[in-house]
Amino acid sequence: MAEAASKGSKTQRTRVNRATVVASKTSRTKPQDGSARKPRSRERYNERRAEVVDIAARVFAERGYHATSIDDLVEATGLKRGGLYHYIDGKHSLLTAIHERFIDPLLAESEEIVARGEPPEDTLRLLAFALMRDIATFNNQVTVFLHEWRVIENDPEWRDIRRSRKKFESLIESVLKAGEEEGAFSVRDRKITLLAFLGMLNYSYQWYHTGGRAPYEKIAAEFCDIFLNGIRAH
Repeated sequence: MAEAASKGSKTQRTRVNRATVVASKTSRTKPQDGSARKPRSRERYNERRAEVVDIAARVFAERGYHATSIDDLVEATGLKRGGLYHYIDGKHSLLTAIHERFIDPLLAESEEIVARGEPPEDTLRLLAFALMRDIATFNNQVTVFLHEWRVIENDPEWRDIRRSRKKFESLIESVLKAGEEEGAFSVRDRKITLLAFLGMLNYSYQWYHTGGRAPYEKIAAEFCDIFLNGIRAH
């Protein structure tokens, strides 16, 4: 009788131990519902925030930054005032977010282009296409920022904005330098040459529009021909 009770007790402990092992494995391999939802929730937030920023850029481009009120943005986004402030800190902060919308993808693509190590002339053409495509894709954002950047030039965030723009400029300058060293380019003043390249392309935001006389690819190609004919070593 005692032996049977002892066997029963051992069997019960074995079942308990097995159940504990299974539960332990399950807890390690199956993520909690909250942790599984967090990445997707953050992704949805970022997507919606990008939409809000893009809508604000369109409204600013149409009406002007100073003429646009928070109520105008509420109406354009379809959000309530509290919902709008869930995605932005205020109208002022939108200018920084608008800049990020077009500079971040441009920097990422430009760094990848330069890293390929192709001949300087080819690299410069690819950078021109990347910049012109960025202006075409984010035309409202570029327009608003280049019109209103003075509003935020004294903000703490301006340091990051300036750093990202300098980084893009340094990529172009590095290609010009490589072209000089290889004998492909003849450049008297690299800084002025850089500003000429940027000015020629950046100014296009004022007159370029999708579906216009020329697609951005043709504009980039024409500008590159003009620019390279001026600096190509003969």
